[in-house]
Formats: sequence, C-alpha cells, structure tokens
Amino acid sequence: MFRNGIMWTVSFMCVLALAGCSPATMTNTQIATIMLSPSSTPLPASATATATVTVTSSLTPTPTITPTATPDNHLKPRDWAAWPVVPQVSVRAKEVYLQGVKMGITPRTFSVVGDCQSEPEVFLGIYSTDRYYLSSDYQYLQETINDFQSSFSHKSISVRDGLSAPSALSPLWAAPQVCRSDENPVHCELRLYKPMLVFINLGTVWREGASADNYEGYLRQIVDQVIASGALPILSTKADNVEGDHSLNLATARVAYDYDIPLWNFWAAANYLPNHGLDSESKDIYLTPDAWDVRNFVALKTLDAIWRELKAVYDPGN
Repeated sequence: MFRNGIMWTVSFMCVLALAGCSPATMTNTQIATIMLSPSSTPLPASATATATVTVTSSLTPTPTITPTATPDNHLKPRDWAAWPVVPQVSVRAKEVYLQGVKMGITPRTFSVVGDCQSEPEVFLGIYSTDRYYLSSDYQYLQETINDFQSSFSHKSISVRDGLSAPSALSPLWAAPQVCRSDENPVHCELRLYKPMLVFINLGTVWREGASADNYEGYLRQIVDQVIASGALPILSTKADNVEGDHSLNLATARVAYDYDIPLWNFWAAANYLPNHGLDSESKDIYLTPDAWDVRNFVALKTLDAIWRELKAVYDPGN
C-alpha cells in the first residue's frame, strides 16, 4: 500500500467477522499489496520537544526531564482526521513510562482493552505465529515482535465480546474466577499482568444517539486507571461511525490531547480502503480482511515506534 509515497507490503489474513462479534478465524497468509492514493491533506508534523534525560542503571530510575520550551504544534482535537497514523511520543508519555518502571511494571509487555475485535485472534495475535510476512523494508519490526512476543497471544481480561467504555469500568464485567469482587476488567488486568503499555480500542460498541460526552468521561476514567498502574495508555480511532457523527473519534482525540498520550489513527489508515475498510454485509461495524491486515500492521508499527522512543530513554532489559 502507498501512503505519502511509501509502499506497505503486509500479510493478508483471511478473517471471517461473524455476526454477534464472535472471534474470527485466520488461515494461512498471502502477500497482499494494496494501492492507495495519497491523501489530499498531508499528514501534519507532530509537536516535538528536546529532552535531557538522566536515569540510573537500576529498575528504579530517577530521571530528570527538562523539555526545551517549544510552541504547541499539536493538531487540535477537532482536526483528529488529519492526525498522523503512527503517533510520536511526547515528553509526558516518557514520564508516565519512567514512573511505571519505578512502580514495577513488567518490561516488554502490553495489554488491550476492547471488545471482541481486540481478541488476539484478530488483533496483533498473528505476530505470535509463523503466518506473518515482513518485506525487506520492514524487517526492522522483527526486533519489536521478538521483544513483545509474550504479549501477542495474551488473552486480556479487559477484552470481551460486547465490552464498551462503561462496561470496562463495571465489576459485573470482570472475570470472577480471577478478579476480586470490587475490580472492574481494567483494574483486574492491570493488577494481574502489570503491563508496560495498554492499547485502548473502544467505541464500536455504542448506541446511536448516546452521549459522546459520557463516552469521553468513561474513557478518561480508564486512562486514569491505566496511568495510575504505571502503564502508558495508547488510544486509537476507529474505522466505523456507529454513532453517526464521528463524535467518539473526536472525544478520543480530546482525551489523547489533554493527557498528551499516544493515539494511533486507524481511521486515517482505513480511509484509503473501499467502504473505509468496513464490511457492508455485517452492518458496517466489522472490518474487511484487508482492513484487518492494515489494522494489525499499523498497530505493530505504532508499538515499534513507541517502544523505540521509550527504550532510548531507559531500557529495563529482558
């Protein structure tokens, strides 16, 4: 695929997204090259900061981060559709990461919060198998695949069929076999797994006409819980528009902007696919096989970009 003149060659997973949000199945992969026209709106430059970082060699670093004063060049939330597909890592995100190292997060791990479209069978789990393919331009991604190998097949307690932003905060949705009675799925996953990063993929399970302000409030609570645990949240936009006015992607961008945390813009990546990557035979909520492929590849590139920035600040080792 071409984005701003760069070809993406990705593995093609034959995925069947069944009604009822049942987990999809994957078959052997093929190499698929999808031609996409460059956007008429060029991707903006993210804000940059020059930082001086000093950490100790132990697992309890005491960093000093002094960003050089620079103007706020971040695109505003209202311009979320033009945000870059793969985010840059802010000084604030690095501070969250270093605080997590001091708190004892598990190095080289990530968790996921989301509905069945975030199950490992369809979200990043391909990289725990031998069915993916990296072209010569993307061989560098293998290093990150190796580093996070234990997480790609991890079954997160905070991923469940039908999970929404409010239900992610409800103890009624937690797994009673392993979670405490007062824990919601997010709390439980953070306590048991102690991840370094958390992908938060929400918004598809939402009733048309429901308040986007309520959604944003729930999302802020989830982000607060993730940061309090020491993990760095990674937000994402979604390809669908189940709410009818894209207000949930706008709300997600507001949260990412206010907290200064990474957001990978899957909506922008899917924008080049037919029907925006949505399966028209499945109520325009589920993704087509091409879109599943793009989603996995962009998520991997996001993981790689964030990890390279973080370990340049402090690498906790294996």
